[in-house]
Parts: sequence; C-alpha cells; structure tokens
Amino acid sequence: MIKTICLLIMLLIMTCAVNAMEVNSDNFEEEVLESKVPVVIDFWASWCKPCEKMAVTLERLAKIHKNVKFVKVNVDKVGRKFLNQFRPLRGLPLLVFYKDGKEVGRTLGLVPFITIHSKIIPLLKREKKEDKKDDCDGGVCPPPEGY
Repeated sequence: MIKTICLLIMLLIMTCAVNAMEVNSDNFEEEVLESKVPVVIDFWASWCKPCEKMAVTLERLAKIHKNVKFVKVNVDKVGRKFLNQFRPLRGLPLLVFYKDGKEVGRTLGLVPFITIHSKIIPLLKREKKEDKKDDCDGGVCPPPEGY
C-alpha cells in the first residue's frame, strides 16, 4: 500500500512540474523552436527510475528559473520520426537545452541540481550587440548634440 502511494506521488510530481508541458511533433516548433525564452527539454519514460528523480530536480529548477520554459517528452508516446531529430539518444533521462531555436547543450543520466543550474545560467545572459554603440552610462544616455 505504501509503495503504491509513493508511486502515485512520484507520478503526480512528474506530470505536475511547474511550467512543464508535454511536447510532441504537433507543438515542438511552437513551444521550443519559436520560444522567446530558453527551453529545457526533459526526455523521460514512466519505466525510468532515474527519470522520476530528475522530475523532482527539474521542478525545483523551474521554481527558480521562471524565465526558462521546461517541457517534457515522453519517449513512449512520441514516434520514432520525432525522436530521430534528437539523435544520438543514448539513454534516459536526457535533457536538451535550446536557446533561440537552436540546441546548445545536453546532459545524459541523473545529473545533480547544480550541474543543470550551471547549464541554464549562460542561457539567460543576453548577447552583446557589437554593432550597437553604447554611450549610455548606467542606463542614462546623453541628450542629442546641440540640445
């Protein structure tokens, strides 16, 4: 009985993670490739024990990184054609990191919170535009010449 309750709690955590939604071939482009914020894709399966533990870690991270989209791909529910675009899929759990519609990193297996956190931080930094002249000091720009 206790084992069943624990299993139900873990399944609830896996499906109710903060900001996590299921992604498949129907919504991948919109939710990941066209996302304005960085995306972390969690590839998981219901039979994968490390995936259960990873779900808890990802929920904690989603509470911290509200400006990152966390999505899930249940490998048993999507087709091979969809999974083939993520080759090589060497095992589960697999996290794939996206920024500006491009894959920028991966982790394989049950990795610690701090490892995932350290991969997310660089995704949040804005790129410096080299062509923009920035004469503004502390966010205040000087008035136009002759003013």
